[in-house]
Parts: sequence; structure tokens; C-alpha cells
Amino acid sequence: MNKPLRKVSVAGLLLVVILIINVNYIQGSQADKLKNDPLNSRQFAQQWQYNRGPIMAGKVTLAYSTKTDKDGKNYQRHYNQGTLYSPITGYVSVFSRTGLEGAENPLLDGTDKRLALHNWFDALVGKKAAGATVQTTIDPDAQQAAYSGVKDRTVRRGAAVALDVKTGAILAMASFPSYDTNDVAVHDGDKATKAFAALKKKPDPMLNYATRETFAPGSSFKIIDSAAAIEGGLGTKDSGFDANEFHLPVTGRTLHNSDGDEAKCTGSPALIESFAASCNSTFARLAGTLGQQRLSAMAAKFGFNKPTQIENEVSSATSVYPTKQIDGDQLARSGIGQEVVTASPLQMAMVAQAVANDGKLMKPYLVKRVVAQDQSELVTAEPKELGQPISSDTAQQLQEMMRAVVDHGTAASTVGGQDIAGKTGTAETGAGGINEDWFVGFAPKDNPKIAFAVVTEGPSGSTGAKFSAPIALRMVQAVR
Repeated sequence: MNKPLRKVSVAGLLLVVILIINVNYIQGSQADKLKNDPLNSRQFAQQWQYNRGPIMAGKVTLAYSTKTDKDGKNYQRHYNQGTLYSPITGYVSVFSRTGLEGAENPLLDGTDKRLALHNWFDALVGKKAAGATVQTTIDPDAQQAAYSGVKDRTVRRGAAVALDVKTGAILAMASFPSYDTNDVAVHDGDKATKAFAALKKKPDPMLNYATRETFAPGSSFKIIDSAAAIEGGLGTKDSGFDANEFHLPVTGRTLHNSDGDEAKCTGSPALIESFAASCNSTFARLAGTLGQQRLSAMAAKFGFNKPTQIENEVSSATSVYPTKQIDGDQLARSGIGQEVVTASPLQMAMVAQAVANDGKLMKPYLVKRVVAQDQSELVTAEPKELGQPISSDTAQQLQEMMRAVVDHGTAASTVGGQDIAGKTGTAETGAGGINEDWFVGFAPKDNPKIAFAVVTEGPSGSTGAKFSAPIALRMVQAVR
């Protein structure tokens, strides 16, 4: 063989080797990724052939599959109380998968490698393969209380989240307006198109307002102001802070204490009393003293300015405390959670969870465990600590401050005397006279087990104490 021919042969051999490696890479390590890629439309056309496993909340079946024909070649997906549980399950359709249906798809449809042995044994005994069962962390009674509450007490949008204080497990995640997932889980493309078109409304019923939307947190953000002040050495809950009338530094306009008790917002009351009365004057002034950098840093420790991953491919919208330079008026308003600050209900529930957990912030999650048909466990949740934004001592001071809100502060008129603690918030957005009303906290008040955040949109004059606090109380009382 002459030299040029030998070179061509070697080059050809190398190309064949590279091709073999590439094929094995694509069919092996990249197979699952390509199969579940959103741009791969074939996966949606083929998914009806799988007997998807159920999604559960306690003993309640949230999603399940049934045969559509006698030979069992195709299956229909059904949702139990689809409107109530849509933020958790999501849906399967001819166009897409969302929620846990998307996040846990390989386990639910039975194609996950961890089910290979189970599927082989099923085939051996003549049994059709079926997907695994996904057991969620959701408490059905708490979910019902949360959804009913936000549905009944909002004029437009509302959401509620409850977390296990020690683990971060999501016990309730309600969103309103909502939609029935059964309407879009149809095999026919034309019917699916019409169903999705009918849901194109404002506000969007398919948006998960508990995690995928942010609102102005109003005075509930004063939890973070207080944390920054105590951690920064400016004082303790018992230190006096100026609560007298405050004028915005740029425009000179008076910042009113409209969300709190005007009569108590004078002189230099202890921080715990300004917090209980929700004195805007105190916290706007405090924001100026702390400065944008320190407030931004504290907010970031709690999870602001980055999305929070809940499960694989399921994450929250980014809650924002501005990092770009803002003026003095904006800085003051940021201290009362308005204008430049936005937060999702999940984010504010995480703030309350860290406070109730002596400063330890836990990762929120929805999947408790996944089991095969034979009940062998494939996945078991392991709680994960995201960090410790505040010390145990600061957390305990904040706990006492949040108890004061219910005992003799802004929430006393609606949930006073109940075994709950929290912070009210009312953000006057100026959008059509609608307020964004919050209650963020934990229960029981002396031995916290549940952290929560509730937001509802109410008419002008509405407050977090009146509209959202009763929902939070019903939700935590429903937890079994």
C-alpha cells in the first residue's frame, strides 16, 4: 500500500470510530435528554401509549391513567380536582408537559432507567409495564383551605404557600385564577388547540401565581429590614428607632403610615413596637440608614435575585431587590416593600421558614418519594439546607416581633388570640385601585412547624390583616 492510500485509509478509519462514538453518545448518555427535549414533538405524540403512574397527595390520587381501548395501546390521563391541584401536577398534552408531569416524566411514563429491571420482570410474567407512583408533600386539607381562601377573598389574583419549617416540604401551593387540567389533556390536536385558546384570558389562569409571579411584598418586607438591622448591629428588637413623620429625601413628600397604626408611630418606640404597628416612617428611615447594598445583601441571603429550583425543571420566578443604583426615594420605599421590590409567595414563605427555623433556610420541594409498582422506593426526598441568612438569636428576636403583630399589632383585629404569628403587608400598587395584601408568618407561634405566605388582591382600602391573615389561619389549622 502506498503512502497516500495509507493516509486515506487511516483517516477513513478515524472517521468511522468517531461516528461510532458519537452514535453511542447520542443513543446512550444523551438519549433521555433528547427524548424529553421540549423541541422534540415526537415525545408528545407517543406519550399516550404509556401507562403513566399516579401522582398522589397523601391518600388522594391527583392524576392517573386509564385505557382508551381494549388492547391497551393508548391511555387517557385524568386529573382529580384539576383546578385545585393544577399548580402541583401540571398537565400532559399533545403540545407540552408542565409541573410534576414534566419534572418526573421518565419515572411516570416508566422509561426511566431505574425502572428497567421492573419492566423486564413485568414483561417476563406477561404484565404490561407501568410508570412509578409519585408521592407529593402536599397536604390535601391544607391545599383545599388555601385554594378556597384565595378564591373567595381576592378580587383578581391570589396565592398561598405553606412549608414544613424543618424540611422545606411544600404542604400547600394554591393559585387563583386556575383552570381544569382535564380540559387540555386531550389526544386530539384540534381540541387541545381550542382548549388552550379558551384559556387565554387576563389574568392568566394557567400561571402559577404561587411561584411563577411576583408581587410588591409591602410591609411583609419589613422582616428583611429588621433582619438586616439586627444582624448589622444597629440595635435589637428592644432598641428605639425614630418613628416620627418621614419625608422622602428627594421629593420631600410625606410617607404616610397608612398600613399601620398612625397613633403608635411617633417618638422612638422599640423596634418590636414599630414592627407590630407597621410604621412606614421607621422602616423607610431604617432603609436609608442601612443603605441599598446591605439591604440587597440580606435579601439575597434569603433567596432574592435568583430563581429557586423546586424540582427538576420546576423553579420559581426571580424575586427582586434592585442591585442597580436607586435614588433616595426609591431606597426609602424599598424599606416598605414597594415600587422597586417584588417577591413571589414562595419566596416570602421561605423568609418566614428561615425565621421560624432559627435562621436556617431550607430548599422547598414537592416530591416526597417515588415508588415502583412493587412498592420499592426509587426516590426518597432528602431535606437540603440552602444556608443560614441570619443567626439563631436574630431569628428568635424576629419570631417575637411576629408574635407581637398578632398579639397587639396590625393583625390583632382579625387573628388575635390565635396560635399563629406573622407580618401583615399592604402594597398600594396604583393599578386600578387594587392593593396587594399579604400575611407572612408561621404556626404554632411558640413551636413553629408550618411557615406560610398568602397574597390576595383587594380593592382600595383593603389590608393584609383583613384579607390574607384569615386564609393563613385556615390553612395552617387544616394541616394534619
